[in-house]
Amino acid sequence: MTTTSGLPGISAASVGTEVSPRCRELSAEWLAYLCLALLALLLRLAELDILPLNDAEIRNALHAWHSIEDDAPGSYRAASSPLTYISQMLTFSLLGANELSARIVPMLAGFALTLTPLLFRDHLGRTRTFVWAGLLALLAIPIAASRAADGSSFMLLFALLAVWTIRRYWYSQRLADARWAIVLATLMTMLSSPSGPLLLIIMLVAGWLAVWRTAISAPQRLGLSGDDILQLAMRRLRAFPLRQTALLPMVAVGLLTTGFMLNPAGLRTVSQLIAEALAGFTQSASIDGTRLGLAALFAHAPLLVVFAMGGAWLLWRQGDVTYIDRFAAAWALVGALALLLYPGAQAADAMWVALPLTLLASYGITQLMVDRRVVILWVGGDDEERSASDTDGAELYSTAYWWVKWLVGAVVLTLLLILSAQFMQVARLMLDLPAAARLGEALALLAEPAYFRLLQALGLLVLIALVLLAVCLLLANYWGAATSLQGIGLGFFGLMLLSGLGGGWRIAATDSTVPDGIWRQQAISHDVRLLQDTLRELSARQTGGFPLLAITVVEDRQYGIGSDSMIAWLLRDYANARFVPSPAQASGEPIVLMAGVDEQPAQLGGAYVGQRFLLKRSWSLAQQSIWDTPAWWTQTRRRPDDETREEALILWLRQDVYDGAPHVAAIP
Repeated sequence: MTTTSGLPGISAASVGTEVSPRCRELSAEWLAYLCLALLALLLRLAELDILPLNDAEIRNALHAWHSIEDDAPGSYRAASSPLTYISQMLTFSLLGANELSARIVPMLAGFALTLTPLLFRDHLGRTRTFVWAGLLALLAIPIAASRAADGSSFMLLFALLAVWTIRRYWYSQRLADARWAIVLATLMTMLSSPSGPLLLIIMLVAGWLAVWRTAISAPQRLGLSGDDILQLAMRRLRAFPLRQTALLPMVAVGLLTTGFMLNPAGLRTVSQLIAEALAGFTQSASIDGTRLGLAALFAHAPLLVVFAMGGAWLLWRQGDVTYIDRFAAAWALVGALALLLYPGAQAADAMWVALPLTLLASYGITQLMVDRRVVILWVGGDDEERSASDTDGAELYSTAYWWVKWLVGAVVLTLLLILSAQFMQVARLMLDLPAAARLGEALALLAEPAYFRLLQALGLLVLIALVLLAVCLLLANYWGAATSLQGIGLGFFGLMLLSGLGGGWRIAATDSTVPDGIWRQQAISHDVRLLQDTLRELSARQTGGFPLLAITVVEDRQYGIGSDSMIAWLLRDYANARFVPSPAQASGEPIVLMAGVDEQPAQLGGAYVGQRFLLKRSWSLAQQSIWDTPAWWTQTRRRPDDETREEALILWLRQDVYDGAPHVAAIP
């Protein structure tokens, strides 16, 4: 018989037979990860260059652009994210300054975050790891947070990597792991985002609470004294090689912020990060004082909170709680408290809580996929006879019907989608109710003919909900409560993923010119693109296509027009643009940008033709009526008469310049 590798008695066929099942298993798993990674990358990359930069992104981008181009117009304030600043300097040098190059590296950091669960695969298992990665890849908050160049993606990525390296150090006690843990913690805290220092405090408190809770449960679970656990933790803490790692934070900060000593001015970004982190304790990030982080969490991930609570309960009930699970639970609780107490928390800081919640939810979702025994036959007419037959088990239960839970999940998901569509219809019709109407007044209005459609939609909504409840009860009666609960959970899981995909895309790309009060308190208008196109056409006629126009901008902070604002970013390529404090200093200039009324200011002198461009619209949640909340929550719809604060400017062209530019429409 032919042998392989010189081993007698082992044929090539037998070797292939033994190895191929394992290969197929690995291939299927990694193929699933490949598909998930491609989908996550597509959701984060699509139309990344279409959306204009917001104020926070513009601030970082202007600093990076001025560091490259000394003759760039306007001024800048120090960036608040050193890593974003360094990455934008690199991409601007290679790709030019635009929206895509400003966001591409932070987006890749957010994409890498979706794959970090693979680092915990040996501890969590294959299924739970994949579910956790799927939640990070497809839910709305991670998608929206990873598409902004504000440093939050770097912060979260390095936070999770720091947790992994600290876990490695706990078991290995190697100096290399300790060094990497210090470096990653420094990157998270001092070089990513103004939220980094507070996130470090949250994680340290959560880590201590997890150790304390482990010590309490040690006698029952591990047969050890709680004092032994605490003393072990203190010994490991005292044994941490502080002397060998003390200089690493300073080295990392110094080298990275200065671009390996090529740009010493980059150190300003670290002081700016610390200043904004401290200012966040007194200054609210919201227009009306709304806690943006909590609002984003409950508006875009309510089902995630439910699944996380269910996962935590199952972990406790089944006795599968590990230190990482305790740490995630403590992280979520302390993070939620921080979102409530810290006024400077941005909408992206909802990830403080969403990240550990996805880990907790992954356990509950994994349990929904476990193949359990399914009831296939009820024997006997009363409980006593049925209980006696249960001892057999073989004729009453079987695992062959593993597909039942998926069938139940598909049925429940279909009904939930129908229910959701009807709920959105009701939400749209509720916009017709008077904004100041009380509950009793609103109920009385339903009897009027004008609100018959709303009454009809509400009745249909209740009917669909009753049908959903009846179907769930019938399924439980036929297949058993355990299997039906699994299927119902899978149906809600599917709804969470679909709503997460839709919500993330809506936040990031759809109706980006409409302020939603959380992610876009100030929405950038389409007129910004029109203004850029107008200036390009003027450049094509006046300067042969080169951005050499002599543009004068009259600053007005009340309307958001300043040398370090959006206008400076829009005019970044126009080296001859200059900013002046008053209209009198722009008198006689060929091209003038300024805020004001539609009539030509007398200070300009001469004859000018103007065109108005809307820059931003601002709106806050405080303006919203309770009856508008469902439509805003599901579709970001508001009343047409809702007041929004607008920031606009007028492009004034001197008459002789305008005569050669017929595309500019004069204001009547």
